Amino acid sequence: MQSARTGIYFVVAILCFLPLSAAQDNDSSLLEIEAFGPTYVAIECEDGPCSGFSLEISGSDQTVFEDGLSWSGNASGRLTYSIHEESDALGSASIITLTSEDGFIHEHTDVNGSSGVYDGVNSIPSSDVCIDDLCGSLVFPTKRMSGWFDSGGDSDAWLLVSGGIALVESIVSEAPFLVEIWKERTDGSKEMTSRSSSVSSGSLHMHAGITVSASSDEDAWMVLSATEQDRRNSVYAVELLVSDEDGAGASHYTNQRMTANSFSSYARGLFHFPGDFDSFTVPAAGGVEFEISSFTDNNDLESIEIREHLLDGSVSEKIEHLSGVTSHDTVSLEIRIGSSFEGAWGIQVMLESKSSDFSGSVGMEEHGFVGDAPNRLPHDSEEASMWPMWAVDSDQGAYSSSMLRLQGDVSDQDPIDIYLVSIESDNGTMIRSDLEMGGANIQIQELRGQSDYSIMNSTNGSQMLLPKGMHAIRVEQGSSQVGAYSFIISVNSPPEEDPGSYVDLSSEARPYYIFAGVFLLTPAFLVMLMMRKEILQRIFGGNEGHTINQQKIDSIRNKLEMGMSDGDLEAALESVEGSGLVSARAGFIVEKGLVNREVANVSTSTPLGDIGLWIDDIEKGMISFGMASNAVWKMACLRLSFPHGPRSEISEVEGEWKFHGDEILVGDLQAGDCVMISIRVSPVPEMIEVEVTGRVKGEPVAIVPRKALRWE
Repeated sequence: MQSARTGIYFVVAILCFLPLSAAQDNDSSLLEIEAFGPTYVAIECEDGPCSGFSLEISGSDQTVFEDGLSWSGNASGRLTYSIHEESDALGSASIITLTSEDGFIHEHTDVNGSSGVYDGVNSIPSSDVCIDDLCGSLVFPTKRMSGWFDSGGDSDAWLLVSGGIALVESIVSEAPFLVEIWKERTDGSKEMTSRSSSVSSGSLHMHAGITVSASSDEDAWMVLSATEQDRRNSVYAVELLVSDEDGAGASHYTNQRMTANSFSSYARGLFHFPGDFDSFTVPAAGGVEFEISSFTDNNDLESIEIREHLLDGSVSEKIEHLSGVTSHDTVSLEIRIGSSFEGAWGIQVMLESKSSDFSGSVGMEEHGFVGDAPNRLPHDSEEASMWPMWAVDSDQGAYSSSMLRLQGDVSDQDPIDIYLVSIESDNGTMIRSDLEMGGANIQIQELRGQSDYSIMNSTNGSQMLLPKGMHAIRVEQGSSQVGAYSFIISVNSPPEEDPGSYVDLSSEARPYYIFAGVFLLTPAFLVMLMMRKEILQRIFGGNEGHTINQQKIDSIRNKLEMGMSDGDLEAALESVEGSGLVSARAGFIVEKGLVNREVANVSTSTPLGDIGLWIDDIEKGMISFGMASNAVWKMACLRLSFPHGPRSEISEVEGEWKFHGDEILVGDLQAGDCVMISIRVSPVPEMIEVEVTGRVKGEPVAIVPRKALRWE
């Protein structure tokens, strides 16, 4: 911890040297600083020795010392200075400044040099700042004060804190000095807890940071003493923070979820004594990746514990790692920091939600639900505030045919997602679902009431009238479906009641029904008659004209295995009938020299184009994808999915193809275009499926082989 404090001290000390503010006037050599109380301004060489520079300063008539290279005195506002450079000057120079901040305490008259003696001007005021909590920054908002060593051996005693804690981040002086920390108790006892000397750094003398705490019956004093008896008056400056608070009290985020997909912030605090610990919470959600990073060097002396606050109000056991994924019932994370030392601590908290559950209303800019949707119904209305909820109010405007998109993902570890629907129309609302993507099962559930979230009625997504109140939508993993799902939820106004009476006259229209049936079915019979050959081929598997000729491809591979000459290979390629995907695959085999490497393949042929997927190397995860277009495609995109086993992604693509995750952008294709792409997937999957999507003639289209490719 000492090394960490030393490092922080030197950074802050350097900042102490810089002017508090600076502005240039018409003469570029004139600069201005804001200075208050005892102030020291001096020239300092940059990057080695320098000569031929002098300092001129104005704005104060209380000069204590001036030698052409430095100035010290009592300042009360703006000082103007300039650095004069001789023609034969060597090196470069800048200005260092020791002073106090405007409005903060500094030595007006010589303060008492003995601890425990309060003279009315030597008490450091406390700061109302965020401490021991999630503060958004690691930098403590310290204040700068200054004082005088009026002569050699002068001492100044400052009352730091009573019943609180003080962080003395740095002490910088013209003269060498000694620092003593004293504890004065209400029973009259007195104890010096530490005593240390400054160290020389260039033209100044410095002391590393000190953390001082005082109990309710103690006063903590800092006594600064000049150690050179024959030295002139010297200025010293102290960066410090004083707080009479121990922590921030109750956490602000105990029962709050994340409202954005990512959260990153800093937390800081001070250990008041060895064995002290601080606790705070951050908003989180289920299925959120978290990482906690400490900025303390001595991690062996510091402990960090993470606990989850759950939907039911309980708190989990300690999580053993500083990174991981939250459980599905997590609402927020509590972070507890303890230490065996007295001093400062700082951490960074990073949260990232990878869940796609509930993207929000279609066409409306609303904050979607963040994190994994819960896998059960809430127990009461208070708990329901933690669920993804969609409010439907038909009284405020017209219904939309597709007002909400429910999307997410299900897996063996998270097979169920529950969403709430608040129907606010007095007459209720008709609601139904339409599967957009995936194979998950959906259930619309009518709940009993606000205080009782039991199920009264349900449908498998078909249209259902939900009365005013809270209801639910349940999405569950299908028997063979793992991965993403998407449903469009549509709402309509309930049918209006007609008080009129109805008379059944269907028997009168039976002849018309017969005529209309025959009339309407006749075109279907004609179509079946004209396409009987194609229908029979599809039924009995005789559609050879629309299959990829794998035998031709195998013949090319056989010639490679036999070591045929280039002429023989060219002749073999010419033997491949047509162009399209067959010839493209054959050429790919020759180019890559794929002998005895193809393990399995899957392909399909459609009026829009032919696609194929081949496993070329089972151990390295190498596959190749081919597409022969029979139409004009816009923004064609290849997507691979892995329905079983480990989650795999595309790790490498040969060529300039753009890819991300499990998708590759194929781009625009003209009719007759053909592409072949070599792909590496990692880790090696158990099964792989392929899908090509895009737009043809302005309409969204897709090509999906019926079979998956098993990695065996």
